[in-house]
Amino acid sequence: MDDNKNDIEALDRYQDIIQQVLAGRVKDHKCPYCEKGILEINFDGSKMMIKCPECGRYFEGMLA
Repeated sequence: MDDNKNDIEALDRYQDIIQQVLAGRVKDHKCPYCEKGILEINFDGSKMMIKCPECGRYFEGMLA
């Protein structure tokens, strides 16, 4: 049950960034957790990986 709660919390924190990436903006996003790191984002049209080099938190997802 905690994993589902953590997944929902992560999705909530990254939602604005995910929407911007889908719209084509993949650079200069600050980490929603530590607010220090500039996120490394890889998106190939179906799979998305967002990672903070400062705190190490990340988000992975696939579009269906």
